[in-house]
Amino acid sequence: MSENIEIEAGKESGVKRGARIPAFALALMGLAASWAPAAAEPARVLAFLHDGRFAAARDELRRAGPATRPAELFLDAFTTYWLLVFDDENDELRATLEGQLQATLAATEKSRDPEASGEAALWGGSSHLLLAELRASQRRPLAAAFEARKAKRLLESTAIAGVDATDARFGLGTYNYVADTVPNYVKGLRALLFLPRGNRALGLKQLEEAANGSRSFALEARTLLVTIYANKHERLYARAIEERDRLLAAFPDTIASAYASARLDLSLGRNDTSLAQLARAEDRARALGDVDPVVLRCIDLLRARAELSAFRPDRAEATTKRALASGQGLSPAIRRDLEGLRDVSSRLADGIDWPHEPADFGALATKQPDRPLLSLLAGEAGLKAGRAQDALEWFERAAATGLPPEWQAACLFRQGQAEDLLGRRPRALELYKRVSTTPGFVAKDGALYYQQSPFGTAR
Repeated sequence: MSENIEIEAGKESGVKRGARIPAFALALMGLAASWAPAAAEPARVLAFLHDGRFAAARDELRRAGPATRPAELFLDAFTTYWLLVFDDENDELRATLEGQLQATLAATEKSRDPEASGEAALWGGSSHLLLAELRASQRRPLAAAFEARKAKRLLESTAIAGVDATDARFGLGTYNYVADTVPNYVKGLRALLFLPRGNRALGLKQLEEAANGSRSFALEARTLLVTIYANKHERLYARAIEERDRLLAAFPDTIASAYASARLDLSLGRNDTSLAQLARAEDRARALGDVDPVVLRCIDLLRARAELSAFRPDRAEATTKRALASGQGLSPAIRRDLEGLRDVSSRLADGIDWPHEPADFGALATKQPDRPLLSLLAGEAGLKAGRAQDALEWFERAAATGLPPEWQAACLFRQGQAEDLLGRRPRALELYKRVSTTPGFVAKDGALYYQQSPFGTAR
C-alpha cells in the first residue's frame, strides 16, 4: 500500500515506513459528524491514533458496546489502517481492513434515508477512498479508479450534515491533488471510468485551509502538505521544511508529528535533527506506556537508519539488536528490515574500538589510517564546527583509502557541503548531481535540495 502514499510509483524503502499516515487521513474528513452521547468520542480516538495507541483507540470505540453505526465501524477500520501504516506488508491486516470497510459500506446503505443522507454519503465515500488505496496497493488500477470515482460522487452528492466545511476540504483537497498528479497511465483511465478530474492548485489550497482551520484534521492536513512538497512531483524542500515547522509548532507532543519530522530530516541528510525528533517520540512513548509495539519497532528502525547515515554503525547495530531482543512488534517485514540493517551495521562497525563520547576522531583516524570510516567521522566533526577545509581534507582522505560502497555517496554528499561552505558552488553542484542519481542513497532528497539552496544558507 505504501507506494501511493508518497504519491509516486515504486516500492517504498524502509526509511519511508509510516509515510501513509498523512495520505490516508483524508478518509477521516467527516469524523465531526453527529454521534450519540453514548458513543465514542472521535477526537479521543484520533488522538490515540496519532500516538500509535491502537488498543486504546479500540477500547474507546467499544466502551458503549460493539460498533454498529457507520461512523464507529469506519473508525474501527481506520484503526486497522493505521496498523498497516507501520506494518505495511501484513496481508492478514489487509484482509481485515477490507472486511471492515465492506461492513461500513453495508451499514451506510441501511442508514441511507432522507434524514441521514449526508452521513451515509460521508461514511460511504470515506470507505470507498480507503478501498481505492487498498486496490492500488494490490496493483489493480482499474479497481482503484472505480472506487475513487464512487468516493468522489458520494462525498459531493449532498451537503454532509454535521461536518465542518474546513474538515471536508481536507478530503477533497487530497483527492484534487492526487487525481491531478498521478502517472499518465492512470489519467488515461479517467475517460474510461468517468473519473472526475483533479486540480493541483485547488487541492493544495484546500489542504492549507484544512491545516489552518480544521477542528479535527489540522495534523493530518499539515503532515500531508509536508509529504507533498517533499515528493518527486514538487521537490519544494524549503516549503516542506516550513510545513514541518508549522506541524511541530501546532502539535509538539505527538508521536506522529515527531516521526514525520524525523523522516523528512533523514531524507535531507539532517541526521542529528532526525535523531533528536526520534528521541522525543521515544520519550513520549515511554511516558504513555501503551504505544503499540509495531510503532516502537518502526521508531527503532528509523533511528538505526539515521545512526548509520551519521557514520555510526556501532550505534545502529546496538539499536537493531535491542529492537530484535524486545520480541515485540516484530512482524515478518519489520524483523527482516531490522535484521538486514543489523548485519550491515555489524559489518561496517567491525574492527574499530569505538570510544566513549566525546571522541577526537581526527586523532583516532591518524592512528588508524586504514579505517576510512574514522576519517569520515573526523570530516563530519569538522563540517559541524564550520571548518570546511579541514573537513574536505578528511573526506578526501576517506575516499582515497577504500571506502565501502555504503559510504561512498554519503562521502560525496558531505564533500559537496564542504565545497559549498568554501564558496565553490560549481564544484558543490557537480557533487550533489552525482549523489542525486545514486540508487538507494538515503539522503538523495538532500542532494536535490542543496542544488536549489546552497548548504549553509538553506534552512
